[in-house]
Amino acid sequence: MKSLFRSLILIPTLALISLNAKEDDRPNILLILSDDHNYRALGCSGNKAIRTPHLDRLAAEGVYFNRCFTPNPICTPSRACIFTGQDSWTNGVIFNGKAIREDSPVMPVLLANAGYETAFIGKWHNDGKPWTRGYTTGGRCWAGGKFDHFEMDVTPFGGEPKDRVTADRYSTTLFTDDAVEYLKKTHAAPFCLVLAYTVAHDDFLAPPGYEGKYSPEAILLPPNFMAKPPFKQFNPTIRDERELPFPRVEKDIRAATAEYYAMIEHMDENIGRMLSTLEEKEIDKETVVIFCSVKGLSMGSHGIIGKQTMYEEGLRTSLIVRHPGLKAAAGGNSELVSTTDILPTVCEAAGISIPEAVEGKSLLDHYQGKGEGRERLFFSYHDPTRSTVTRAVRTKRHKLVQHLVTGERQLFDLAEDPIEMDNLTGKPEVKTIEDALTKDLERWREGAEGR
Repeated sequence: MKSLFRSLILIPTLALISLNAKEDDRPNILLILSDDHNYRALGCSGNKAIRTPHLDRLAAEGVYFNRCFTPNPICTPSRACIFTGQDSWTNGVIFNGKAIREDSPVMPVLLANAGYETAFIGKWHNDGKPWTRGYTTGGRCWAGGKFDHFEMDVTPFGGEPKDRVTADRYSTTLFTDDAVEYLKKTHAAPFCLVLAYTVAHDDFLAPPGYEGKYSPEAILLPPNFMAKPPFKQFNPTIRDERELPFPRVEKDIRAATAEYYAMIEHMDENIGRMLSTLEEKEIDKETVVIFCSVKGLSMGSHGIIGKQTMYEEGLRTSLIVRHPGLKAAAGGNSELVSTTDILPTVCEAAGISIPEAVEGKSLLDHYQGKGEGRERLFFSYHDPTRSTVTRAVRTKRHKLVQHLVTGERQLFDLAEDPIEMDNLTGKPEVKTIEDALTKDLERWREGAEGR
């Protein structure tokens, strides 16, 4: 009820501000989110097997942040980090089913209060509904019900569970159809449209017309493919891990990845439709476009299928920003950045003061090749059943992982071992580094988890 009230009080504010909206030269915002998207599954990441020409073009025209990470690599928490600009332990969403704290800033509320039209289409996986969280309009949403890309249950914006219907087309096509329709409209105020795709979340099934686009025999296995994970704290019974037989078999990984790549190529084609619409409406020069995967997916790396891991495949995301009003730094950006940086980036682009409670940092300086990057990032996965509880800290070169149920530890030198195969824990030559990272992680946990 509090969330609903917070949304309702925005209406008169928006009405007052939009009196002069036609003179508003603030940029529109188009935020596109993919789901369970392995950071290697983009052409601009160096993957020569997958075809993503529209995202590659977006990266070439803007900045590809190739070392972006989510603080918490599962569904609800990863999205909450994006929308609040806060870590899971700050916004309260440490696991699926948890609600965002009432005192956390929320992107659509900030934008709507500043006079933006806020629209949402696609996968909603946080508490409440988009229309009770500050979005003022939108299209069809997955907000519960059957999760099937071919026959997904969708709810019209503002609807109730009784209004839920089964979609008549593949989820990516349906959500893009709604987004294109929205972009074609004339908007009195600047808008922020969030389109949250459900791909490339399982089930791994190619969209219509994309069957056989990728041959399993031509698919390269992950460079760190394993039949089983190299540690004890692993639960093969959780839903993600049941997608393929355990232990892992090469042919299964190849076949699933072929379908997975087809899903992503189809999404890329649909993103191309939206970019073309911006150009046709002649609003591409006044629209900031941000693409980000909310979290990664392992797809056989280290014997894991899902994202509930502190390896790069679970934590690392794909982030691309194109700001037509700023000169993009050449060559992309390799600083350590976080998905919590998206909210403050949107705020700065929109001319909105960044709330003090936001922990992320605007990326617009990095976009222009200025500013210093982070020295370290912290991560957590916290299953309340305590089958899997992990914490990690990553610097530009090293990562320390703690498996809290079993007491196992992993330390990687990411400069020498980017695919995380050589566990250096306990080796004398890295004792100083291991001790320092352990203290960093303990200090962070004391502050974060003690809230």
